[in-house]
Amino acid sequence: MTRIIVDASGKRYLLQDPAPLSVAPPNIQLATKSKPWNNYWRMLGTVILAFILIWFGLTVIIAGLIYNESVLTAFGAVCSLIPLPVLIWLHKPKLVHVRLAIPHAEGKTHHPLTEGGSLKTLEKTKFKRFIIPDDSVLDLPPLRQVWGIFVVIIVVGSALSIPLILSLLSGDEDILSIVFIVSFLPVMILSIAAFSIPVFAWWATSSKIIGLPTRRRDAEAWMIAGMASALPALIINSFIFPFLLPGGLSESTELALTATISAPIGEEIFKFLAICLFLPSIRNARQGFQIGFTVGLGFALIENLTYIIGSGMGGAITLTLTTLMRGIGSIPGHGLWTGISGFGLGYFAQTTETNKRMKWILNRLSIKSVDLVENFGIDVDGDGDYSGYDNFRPTFEEIMGEKESQNVWGLIDSKTGETIDNMDLPTSEISHALVTSSQASEYRKNEGIRILPPSNVFICLILAILGHAFWNGTSVGIDLLGRILGLGSGGVIILSLAWVAVLITGLLIIARAVFKGVRSLPHD
Repeated sequence: MTRIIVDASGKRYLLQDPAPLSVAPPNIQLATKSKPWNNYWRMLGTVILAFILIWFGLTVIIAGLIYNESVLTAFGAVCSLIPLPVLIWLHKPKLVHVRLAIPHAEGKTHHPLTEGGSLKTLEKTKFKRFIIPDDSVLDLPPLRQVWGIFVVIIVVGSALSIPLILSLLSGDEDILSIVFIVSFLPVMILSIAAFSIPVFAWWATSSKIIGLPTRRRDAEAWMIAGMASALPALIINSFIFPFLLPGGLSESTELALTATISAPIGEEIFKFLAICLFLPSIRNARQGFQIGFTVGLGFALIENLTYIIGSGMGGAITLTLTTLMRGIGSIPGHGLWTGISGFGLGYFAQTTETNKRMKWILNRLSIKSVDLVENFGIDVDGDGDYSGYDNFRPTFEEIMGEKESQNVWGLIDSKTGETIDNMDLPTSEISHALVTSSQASEYRKNEGIRILPPSNVFICLILAILGHAFWNGTSVGIDLLGRILGLGSGGVIILSLAWVAVLITGLLIIARAVFKGVRSLPHD
């Protein structure tokens, strides 16, 4: 469209139109400024909103329907609707408008812009602009920062616990009440960091160890899927499993059975189903483990909020102990168990090329849908006829042989402007020299033990369930054993803490070996 303007003296000027949108060049490399803590705050808001949606919204609706309480149902409906707009706003798809000026002898030095004005270049350039999805890479805080904050949380929590312990030992209830009230606000503020920082510390750790460059929107989708899997697991644990138990059982027995049977089976199955949502994008076992581990962290994040709120109400002592035990125990446990399930699913996808087969099915469904709708006289593709899908129709062989390509995104240090390695991975030279058997043995010794999960997806899922059940079941069993031995409440607590320490040590050793095994696998 021709645009003409007239200046104050009456002169007329013909304005050039901006360059039209074009297709993005293949494999273009883009970069964004590194802002690692932005992702933390976004996911922190997400989990709080998801907690409200699940615990006070959907769960209350279900309870209201079961017990025929219309007030509960209405309250749950309100709590379900309030978080949705904010969640959608936080995770709405983002597009990037890229403008590219390339030096060219036949180009120009001025290029009109869509918002007005023009771009002036020192030499002649050809100007292109295009829109692409925001595929910026996952940008997480450095490990030292997040683990350092975790240590600070434990230290501050321990410091806040000292006055409570002293007041408990004094036996003066008035002093105890005053100390509890004074420390309540700091404890609640500490709780916000206590439930989230350990999860992000493990997220950053796993991303670095696994070493796969990951798009931020993909990683956030995996974690949100893990949060969502908490709802059906909660329904199983709170409503369905207790209904299936025989009557006459004590409350403690029901809780023990729920922790040992219902929680491992229900939670691991629904976390596995959450991984299945991403089956079209899973290419290999290494990526399957990464997705599974992140889904497990998403589940742990929303579960951790529940535990931390409960422990925070008990004061700094319970908050600090809960944060420590869950931060280095239950949280990586959820990640590891679900990661094993994801490994099996990834191996299945790798050996059957499931992602390409599903792409073929979705492609065929899309084409058939266009054909069907246009047969009813509706011009879906806007080409002026009703001949159906007129674009290229790839064959099954073409889809299976197609290589995936995507834009490459990097990170730029916001202070120095230099490109940074978002994975923070060490690189080493590859030697082609021959080694002796003794040297190879020494290399393996230095590298440490590697563990690879089974290649069968169902065996991996069973292992995840058994690992979860062993953790919960032995924890309940140790508590029961202490009571049978008559150790008293103090003795039971010490025995339970000692056993948790054994579980955590074993878990971390196994997790380290599994990470090394997964890391040794090829990227593709």
